[in-house]
Amino acid sequence: MNAASSMVDVKDLRVEFHAGRHHVLALKGVSFSIAPGESFGLVGESGSGKTTVLRALAGLNPDWSGEIAIAGQPLSRHPDKEMRRAIQMVFQDPYGSLHPK
Repeated sequence: MNAASSMVDVKDLRVEFHAGRHHVLALKGVSFSIAPGESFGLVGESGSGKTTVLRALAGLNPDWSGEIAIAGQPLSRHPDKEMRRAIQMVFQDPYGSLHPK
């Protein structure tokens, strides 16, 4: 990872969900890098893993493997309060999510 020049660095992100004896590999080897000030869109079909990627980045899903760095700081599977405050998600309805009321 080149965390020094990236705001977000994801390398070989893998997420597997377990439900009893069933295992679902939701993400396998996702990698991307976002430079400071860069706009980045994560698009795909329903069920393709967009929300799963964002939940791992936001610290809402601790069951991942790979490497994630935010502003050069490696993200642990259980980020502290300071890191959680620095990372925010805007859900699919941005008008409802960003509404001042």
